[in-house]
Amino acid sequence: MKEADIGIDVTLEVVCGKWKGLILWKLIHAKQLRFNELRRSLDGNISSRILARELKKLINDGLVERIDYETVPPRVEYRITPYGKTTAAFLETMNNWGIHHKSRINTRENLKEVVDE
Repeated sequence: MKEADIGIDVTLEVVCGKWKGLILWKLIHAKQLRFNELRRSLDGNISSRILARELKKLINDGLVERIDYETVPPRVEYRITPYGKTTAAFLETMNNWGIHHKSRINTRENLKEVVDE
């Protein structure tokens, strides 16, 4: 298989990393979110600077839309685009795999603790 025929590297570049997948996941499951609502929904573990940078990348890739209401005080919201919704299926699969994997690891650790006792 030629490297040009493999899309997983492009997919991983666009939606993976520490925050992009989580941002997409939150926006898929919410109608739209303001910046700080999105930040809080990510448990506040992301800095404003990093969130702004990741949102810009997702906007440039056409996965997220920025809605500026042009009001004072400023009101900006973010929502998933129709194209961004196409990531839902494989993000759901990744989520299920992660839950299964975490359960598997926990089970192995619990078994190891029992054996070590």
